Amino acid sequence: MEEEAQNRRLVLAVGLCLVVWWFSVLTAGPGVQAPVSQPDAGAVATSTLSTPPPRMAVTTATATKPPPPMVVADPELFDFEGAVPIDDERIRFALSLTNVGGGIERFVLPSYYERNADNVATDEPITLANPTASIANPEEAQFAQAAAIGFGKGTTFNAPERMVFEVVEKTEDRIRYRFRTRDGVEIEREYAFRKDSFEIEMAVTVRNRSARPHDYRLELSTSLRTNQAMEQGGGFFSGFVPPPDHLQTQCYTDGDVERANYRDVDGESEAYSDNVRWIAVDRQYFLGAIVARDKETGECELMAKGDTARAVMKMPRVGLRPGEERRHMFTAYFGVKKPSLLTRVNAGVEEAIDYTLFGGLNLAPLCTALLWILGIIFSITGSWGFAIVGLTLLVKVVLFPLNQRSMKSMRALSALKPEMDKLREKHKGDQQRQNEEMMRLYREHNVNPAGGCLPMLLQMPIWIALYRALWASVDLYQQEFLWISDLTTRDPYWILPIALVVVMFLQQKTMPSTMDPAQQRIMLYTMPLFFGFMMAALPAGLCLYILANTLLTIVQQHLINRSIGPMEGPTPAQEAKA
Repeated sequence: MEEEAQNRRLVLAVGLCLVVWWFSVLTAGPGVQAPVSQPDAGAVATSTLSTPPPRMAVTTATATKPPPPMVVADPELFDFEGAVPIDDERIRFALSLTNVGGGIERFVLPSYYERNADNVATDEPITLANPTASIANPEEAQFAQAAAIGFGKGTTFNAPERMVFEVVEKTEDRIRYRFRTRDGVEIEREYAFRKDSFEIEMAVTVRNRSARPHDYRLELSTSLRTNQAMEQGGGFFSGFVPPPDHLQTQCYTDGDVERANYRDVDGESEAYSDNVRWIAVDRQYFLGAIVARDKETGECELMAKGDTARAVMKMPRVGLRPGEERRHMFTAYFGVKKPSLLTRVNAGVEEAIDYTLFGGLNLAPLCTALLWILGIIFSITGSWGFAIVGLTLLVKVVLFPLNQRSMKSMRALSALKPEMDKLREKHKGDQQRQNEEMMRLYREHNVNPAGGCLPMLLQMPIWIALYRALWASVDLYQQEFLWISDLTTRDPYWILPIALVVVMFLQQKTMPSTMDPAQQRIMLYTMPLFFGFMMAALPAGLCLYILANTLLTIVQQHLINRSIGPMEGPTPAQEAKA
């Protein structure tokens, strides 16, 4: 094969690899949702929650509006606080319930802070429930409330959209509400909490105290309101990077998680009816989910209205004769999206963490492995930044034999450059003959012209998976390192991207090459600038990894040159002078 054509293909292959990687890291949204199937007669539904209220969260589109007048003068609140132990830390939480609707009025994670549209942390804590007791419109209040209940089509008794419950039992960690309709049907809501868990046990009991039979279909929903970080995106880089946070509705149906961005279901809901187990409203690192514990499976519906996203779980239709009752059991999870905590729910809620790309490519095994390794190194160093550097060093050690063979291949190619130039000149007008002679030359010297690209190709899946892990893992959220306040956001001073440009330039300049001068200039200038531009917008933790990898590559090149001898052939700088 002719060297020039081969080099063009090599550069093209590297470029395509970079394009694939760049496209993959920019792909944050889920795939298109499947069409809804007809519900089964005996189906149940599930639901989840996660909501930042306008009082507690970053300024939202509705935060500047004056609050509507109170419908209930003095809603009765039930407050509860706890701290969940995980690894060597305790994650605090605080919540309030309201008797107006009987749902969650407030849920706060004081240890974590909201971001603004520029991906900068504010002084407002993460909030996972919207206050609704003061909303005047009952329909709007029910739509926005976390853990709201309602009764759908087929219900034969009259239940208002917003029920004002009576507190009939209350202890330090348990509360029971009751509401009685005009038809003589009692509705009870029960909550039980633990100070060391994000899980909330819930029950809804429907009791027929009337003299006639009644049918009903219970609906349980949860909602979340947007904030600036979700609505406006990444500031200066908002045209080509994902926003600092996202707002999705989720439904776990038939073993798969269906996801819908709130913009995609605004005014056009999506419904699923196959073996629905839970629903949720999801943020980047935080989740509010409700799991149905009844044996029957039902339906879920994902929707949005303006700045509020909502997931609804629709239970199967139930008939009650006079004196009969039916108790429905649920588990809610409000808190961080940490796999070890989500797995304890024992309902597949850990699948809410999205490690997919292109709407389907699942990187969960590789992401999980990287996070596990990072966790081990963090337990030793006490710093997530040093853990990333340690991961880089570990990868380099593992790939050292492959890199050594790669550099031997590059050295062999460099030694063949004079003969390649002669063949190119000799068969200048015969492209086919050039290719044949080049291929013969490679075979005679047992040289693989693409051998030097293999280590980079093996590194790229790690880069992609590390990016996705940083995007989805709460472990690195708001973790500081040197001047960086959060490894999951971009470097605020662009120190790491600029350093990466300089180091990559030096690396390219000192490496021998068999490319022609034009191709060398592309690799010498374009690649460092391209990577630096990308890293200015992507998480600082990823930039730290690539910078450490490049520095270690230079060191590794020096060590390999000492063991096998320096590679022959001109460097890009020498070629440019010639």
